[in-house]
Amino acid sequence: MSLVRNIYFFFSSYANEHERSVGQFFGTLTEHNNQAQTRARLKSLLQRDIAALNLWTEYAYKGYRYLKKSKRRELYANLDLIAADFERFRQAHPGSSLLAHHTIASVSQSKADPERLNIIQQLLDYFSPERGLYVYQASSSFGRLLQNPSKDTLVGDCNQIVTLYIYLYSRYFDVSDLQVRLFPGHVALHYGGIDIEATNGTVTNYQHTKEARLLPVEEIVSVNLLDTSDLYLTTHEVSPKEFLQAARFSHLLSHERHLTQHNLEAAYSSLITMLMKRERFMPALEYAKQSRDIHLRGVVGNNGAIYYMRHNDFKSARRFAEFAPKRSELVKESYISEGTYHYNAHRYQAAIDAFKHAGSEPMIRRCYEALFFAEQSKLGTHLDTKTIARHSKTIHHMSQYAKKSANSQLIAQANNLKKYL
Repeated sequence: MSLVRNIYFFFSSYANEHERSVGQFFGTLTEHNNQAQTRARLKSLLQRDIAALNLWTEYAYKGYRYLKKSKRRELYANLDLIAADFERFRQAHPGSSLLAHHTIASVSQSKADPERLNIIQQLLDYFSPERGLYVYQASSSFGRLLQNPSKDTLVGDCNQIVTLYIYLYSRYFDVSDLQVRLFPGHVALHYGGIDIEATNGTVTNYQHTKEARLLPVEEIVSVNLLDTSDLYLTTHEVSPKEFLQAARFSHLLSHERHLTQHNLEAAYSSLITMLMKRERFMPALEYAKQSRDIHLRGVVGNNGAIYYMRHNDFKSARRFAEFAPKRSELVKESYISEGTYHYNAHRYQAAIDAFKHAGSEPMIRRCYEALFFAEQSKLGTHLDTKTIARHSKTIHHMSQYAKKSANSQLIAQANNLKKYL
């Protein structure tokens, strides 16, 4: 079985079983899923391996191309080293639950479990600035944080170090014990009334900080999915399609959909704009429909209709016009364009059909005039009373076209010829 497993992961895009579970979760995530069940599954993934969840989503949905399978395996190996190093630190510094409780009591009247408090205190001590193991740096990705602790400094921003705290905590206790404290531009960990400032290894109280919110621990996934501030994203182009997927998943998983809705709308707009610039109007329309944004649908409908008219694909133009604000005007314009296209190619009957849809009587008459002259050219130049009878069918056609053109001169010409039949 081990051989089969090894062969599978050799050819698979997943680095390990944990990544596959994460990939399967996101692969089935839609707007129609039961929200409570989805969050329960997500929490289970956090408990099992939040690091795999974070690395896989950065690779699959945020465009971090450097996180190839071999690189992710290297980072997982580093993560194992960090976990082992923390365990050694914990054994060497057992600390005191009472001391931890006393330290935290100065910030909050916590009634939290002493054993859990002790793990949190040990995490704070392990990552404290004085030890030099971890350095806070804004705009850092998770990959920079997962280094070999015996050789390298761990570098990360607030949400990345909070993610690592959650991972290490999950090895001892249930992640449901934890919450995240969010306010603009920052994330902190929270347990039992205590705000844990992971970036500098302290405890504090952000309760009265402007716009501070306290949310379940799984909200960190939405935060990480929408974190676009790191250096990698400022120096590498990320596909709008991938960003949309990240924004969509973030919205589906978040407890703050009123806030993630804005990010989702921006992602749809970015992707649709990119697709239109590349003249890929069909997928742009599909995404515009998905967005349920009437304005976006209208823009794609209008631009798509104009694009397809210019490329003489009039059926597609009218299909797009159905979504445009000025639908009737664009549909009429498409029929006029189609009629003109056929007229210039001397396909007069097809032109007439198009102009009829547009209600353009002057152009219909011009087409019949053109048909009249096309028939007239069949008569030749040496027509006399003896040969004219051979062209009776042509002359009858000329007469019909002349009448439909409402051109008195053409009608007179046709009538004059009919006298000799």
